[in-house]
Amino acid sequence: MTVFQWIRFLFGAVLVLGGLFFLVTAVVGNYRFPYVLYRMHAAGTGDTLGLALLLMGLAVLSSSLLFALKLALVLALLWIGSPVASHMIMRMEITGGNPADGDDRKKEAREK
Repeated sequence: MTVFQWIRFLFGAVLVLGGLFFLVTAVVGNYRFPYVLYRMHAAGTGDTLGLALLLMGLAVLSSSLLFALKLALVLALLWIGSPVASHMIMRMEITGGNPADGDDRKKEAREK
């Protein structure tokens, strides 16, 4: 391997590992936080950033330009879809739809 290939491999590996770190952090946030809005924030932010870093790392590691462009298209679609889906779920929770996590704190607050 040439020096350029080693640098490309190390840069891609750092991006992939950074993406995996943010994805694992988002999973831990989903289990740690008690309220659905906190969990949605952790999931939406970690999901978007983690997948972005992961797909950029895979694009750097790929040897095909066509494959890298396909990954860029997937990344663009995920950047559009993930925050919109998180926003829709949060909006449903705020406007009084059924609680997405089965949390009865709203009922308890109304009864008091």
